[in-house]
Amino acid sequence: MTRRPIVTLGIAGVLVLLAACQDETSAPEPPGVPRFSVEAEDESAAEQISRFMDETNAALAAADADFRLVKAEYITYAGSHEAGAEIVQKDVGNKRLEEDFVPFDPRRTWSGADGGITYAIDQTIDAVPPSGLPASETTAAIQRAMATWDAVKCSNLNITQNPDFGLDIGVVAFQLSGGLIGSPFIFADIQHAGWRDLDFAGGTLAATFTFIFVDENGNTTDINGDGKDDVAFREIYYDPSWIWNINGDIDVESVALHEAGHGLSQAHFGNIMIKNDGTLKASPRAVMNALYSEPLQKLQGSDNGGHCSIWANWPNH
Repeated sequence: MTRRPIVTLGIAGVLVLLAACQDETSAPEPPGVPRFSVEAEDESAAEQISRFMDETNAALAAADADFRLVKAEYITYAGSHEAGAEIVQKDVGNKRLEEDFVPFDPRRTWSGADGGITYAIDQTIDAVPPSGLPASETTAAIQRAMATWDAVKCSNLNITQNPDFGLDIGVVAFQLSGGLIGSPFIFADIQHAGWRDLDFAGGTLAATFTFIFVDENGNTTDINGDGKDDVAFREIYYDPSWIWNINGDIDVESVALHEAGHGLSQAHFGNIMIKNDGTLKASPRAVMNALYSEPLQKLQGSDNGGHCSIWANWPNH
């Protein structure tokens, strides 16, 4: 079994650990991880993530933020009994069925000046999974995953890494924890928030949250008239409860490649089947399957096709 038990810190423990580990990305595992656990007993992944979205949006509305959470997509381990899924928020005004980035959107000041897509990687203690692996290796694996999407020949996204400024990345974590962890700042179009902020339920390996812009009345916007909600940014969290590896079993690069696909507007692909032993299997095999079974660091035909259908004409949407 590759999933580890999680020790939940109290508020005092969170504050002590935050003070001790602000910039110690190479430090040994601190006592009690993750720093903030919001997992409810007997709650499914879908129920938990839906609750995360509701609570985050309530906090954002109270703060008069100009963006809301509209969708979450999560991947599960193939040995679990709950398949990964897409969760669509239902309490955002004028919501459409799809969301996408708007080329040269002036509100996305964190994007590339040439219309390029940007990403950022948390370099605090969150970059170090509780099971081990130094930040240098997890960061390099995520960078390779982003480079794989950038190399797809049909598109010219010029995906580049933005600085993290040594701060704790994570808008969802910030809102859920009441400001104890994460931060309210947006660093890039796609934010990799690391391993230690959120402990997901069930067999969840990682989740990607999509934020869209809203107007002063809380309604979603479509400034380029393409019939899609305007994406503000996307945020990726990796579950701390697993034994993470480089090129083995729960592989950082493979999961990051999947989540970055969601970051680039792709949905899940493939059919989910129940095997005789009750576990799940996805077919045909693709990076964007909702289930993870083993390392897959190369894009498959459906992955490339999905990407090209979205990005081939960027930035001339």
